[in-house]
Amino acid sequence: MNKIKTLAAAIGLMLIGNAAFAQNDAFYSEVRNYMADNRAEFNKIVSSFLAGNTLSPDEYTMLYYGYTFTDAYKPNYISNTADSLINLKKYEDAFKALQGELKRDPSSLQTLFDLMNLADVLGKEKESTFYQKSYVNIVKAIFLACGDGLSADNAIRVNHVTDEFQILSSYFRAVSIVRKELSPDFVDKVTFKDSSGQTKTVFFDFSRYMVVAE
Repeated sequence: MNKIKTLAAAIGLMLIGNAAFAQNDAFYSEVRNYMADNRAEFNKIVSSFLAGNTLSPDEYTMLYYGYTFTDAYKPNYISNTADSLINLKKYEDAFKALQGELKRDPSSLQTLFDLMNLADVLGKEKESTFYQKSYVNIVKAIFLACGDGLSADNAIRVNHVTDEFQILSSYFRAVSIVRKELSPDFVDKVTFKDSSGQTKTVFFDFSRYMVVAE
């Protein structure tokens, strides 16, 4: 897995442009209503994604946020199966385990990132490219739905706390966390140093995670 830094840098270059849309307080209500009225359409989006197809920006948005309104969304779920297999150098088995994890949670940036890297290790060029593009497109969709993350009003809404670190690393090029402050409304204010040595601050809203996790 020694190509992680190289691939992370490539992802950062692909993630171009932040949307300047203000975060809507009714955002999750809109997603909830969509899921209530269009569940069959959401299932088609998921099936198309898992079949290896490229989605539209709106479809990536619904794939990521709509998943949290399914019974399958378990934000505290942790599986160490793939890590154990990697430690045993059973990379093909680990890859299949991760594909199973993606079926369980198609919104997981961490799983996509791990699949991308493991596919690269295994020489699965087509799969590595697909997972990399999917990762980039979902992150872009997150920014389009939320804003730039540079203020609490435009906090980046994430499904999993681990997604904060994925976005910090791949998009903001964070190399170290200086400080992390939590507000009462479940918004993380993260101060970090990027690859150029500059200190920056970004905000993440993980309230959806907390609502379901409780």
